Amino acid sequence: MIEDYWVSVLGIVAAALVTSSFLPQIIRGYRTKKLGDVSYWLMTMICVGMSLWIVYGMVKHDFVIIGANVSTIILNVVLLIMKRKYAN
Repeated sequence: MIEDYWVSVLGIVAAALVTSSFLPQIIRGYRTKKLGDVSYWLMTMICVGMSLWIVYGMVKHDFVIIGANVSTIILNVVLLIMKRKYAN
């Protein structure tokens, strides 16, 4: 049972780190209003990949996977909107 606990903790920490990895770029983009170097292809591929992870999480009934990937997609969409808004 203790192993299940630590596996869950590991999953939650990993999910939090991946999700929060978008925050520095969002903050920097908001401050500088410059997102020209951020690739549309990268963000599109991340959204597609995260969407597939959500489907996988639903099949497995894994709410950590679902929650982390929904959160990451939201942050990715925010970044996409900012890139479009601040385009020169």
